[in-house]
Amino acid sequence: MKARIIREPRCALLWRIDESYPNYAAIERAAKRYEVKLRRVADGDLGGIVGDLCAGKPAPAAAPLIAVPDRPAIIISGLRHDTGELGAFLDLVQAGGASIPVRSMVTPTNKSWMLANLLLELNTEHETVQGEKA
Repeated sequence: MKARIIREPRCALLWRIDESYPNYAAIERAAKRYEVKLRRVADGDLGGIVGDLCAGKPAPAAAPLIAVPDRPAIIISGLRHDTGELGAFLDLVQAGGASIPVRSMVTPTNKSWMLANLLLELNTEHETVQGEKA
């Protein structure tokens, strides 16, 4: 019996990041080099499931009434951290001058989360880490 390998789509969900974001071109260059599709997500996508959004599926028509911080975030799917590919992608973005405060990868656990819930969790973690550095 052959094992079925399921490859996650190579996608980066961009929250509060668009062409006007400082050094956005660095994000585009990294995405092109690593064949990652950039998908900007907004308030209307907050009810979407992370894995579905990465796969290009639309979010549900009604977004949840959840206040999500405006802190820019990137959520990356399809790049492997164990091979260094994810780190190299993020290094390329940073080397180009784009600083994204919240960064995450899609995991088997969070790919079934609503985008709003993942963004809330990532921001809570970010604030905890920043508090420890202060």
